[in-house]
Amino acid sequence: MLIHLLTIIKNNLRSNVLLMAGMFVIATSLWYAVDYVYSVVVNQQKSLGFEWEHVYYVQVGVLPDESVERDTTTRSEDEVTAEYLEFYNRLQRHPAVESACYTLMHFHYVWKNGSGTMSRDTLKTNSFYREVTPSYFTVFRVKGADGCSPEELTRRASHANDFVMTENAAHRLLTPDDDNTIIKGTELAGLFIHSGVSMRDGEPDSVHVAAVCENQKYNEYGSWQRATYRIVQLGQGDFKIGYRSIPYHDMFIRIKADADRPGFVESFRKEMKKQLRVGNLYLADMRPMSYYRNDHLADYRSDLYTYLAIAGFFLANAFLAILGTFWFRTQQRREELAVRLVTGATPRSLLALLMGEGFLLITFAYVPALVVAYNLGISDLVETWPVEWSAARFLTGGIITYLLLLVIAAVSIWFPARQAMKIHPAEALHGE
Repeated sequence: MLIHLLTIIKNNLRSNVLLMAGMFVIATSLWYAVDYVYSVVVNQQKSLGFEWEHVYYVQVGVLPDESVERDTTTRSEDEVTAEYLEFYNRLQRHPAVESACYTLMHFHYVWKNGSGTMSRDTLKTNSFYREVTPSYFTVFRVKGADGCSPEELTRRASHANDFVMTENAAHRLLTPDDDNTIIKGTELAGLFIHSGVSMRDGEPDSVHVAAVCENQKYNEYGSWQRATYRIVQLGQGDFKIGYRSIPYHDMFIRIKADADRPGFVESFRKEMKKQLRVGNLYLADMRPMSYYRNDHLADYRSDLYTYLAIAGFFLANAFLAILGTFWFRTQQRREELAVRLVTGATPRSLLALLMGEGFLLITFAYVPALVVAYNLGISDLVETWPVEWSAARFLTGGIITYLLLLVIAAVSIWFPARQAMKIHPAEALHGE
């Protein structure tokens, strides 16, 4: 059968070469579109590393100097810190609040970051540097890299100045890039590393890694980022805050699911307006994390929809091009098919012949297309963020593209072939 198909292709070599050249261009374009869609789908399957539902940002405001309600008495940093801590305590005591946390240089879906270099022996890694209270992990439901619950992770990271690292950051401090040894980042827990970030006077260079948390993305469309969390305890140690620095410090609360209903923000602010007036501090604003998420993802979604539209355009064009080519090719061979029927061939054998010939032509055109696709990948001419180029990505995209081409070719051949096989033998002989 294979030799017979090759003979048929050879006898029509000129027209088949032109057909394969067109299939080559179509296959390459289709692979490019499939590869992009594949990378988006794969990245969507990766865990975000935190949960934003039922979480609200609470903005602490400071009464301006011109406000008649402002207490103009000079306050020390200790007094301002006490006001801030009282505001925090009153906030988390509300019946609807499940847990509250404090962060510095960390705000999901908002470009508010610090960074630093962490090292262990000769190994180094750059990562986001963030300061949080232990309750951060329960508010945003961040799990341990070993699968432990947010509550357990909070318990492990309960001491001030302890560090928590994401699994990918911890892994970089355990294994050199050229070492193929499989070592889990969780093995860094309990060890000491050197911190390249010094936020306060007298901060030790050698710090204790209390736990390793799961990898985190900055948003749904990004890749896993390396991050290091320094644990702070409000009101303990060297934690100080002044009125001018309050805009750089953030509070978040997780609301109980049954309390998180439409109109919650308005009722909460009305209820807590007086209670959260502490010294010169007051509740300035309160918004759900969904507000910041939607605003942050707007541009990403716009770009994604544009790329998906282009990918869909490539797919539609590939389908129409292959459909038209094989349809026209099969229609031209109506008389040949009818003659074969007259001489004893069955409709099933003829369909198998046409399908086999079409699949062989697709395969011959797809092999050089795969070579081009591979070179596009290793030359970084395809999107390598947030999903890096790899052999698995190349092979998966190649297989999916090949199967799509075969399905389109099968549809393009089956319908006109079925019509051609209905031709009357006398008409076929007349044409011959």
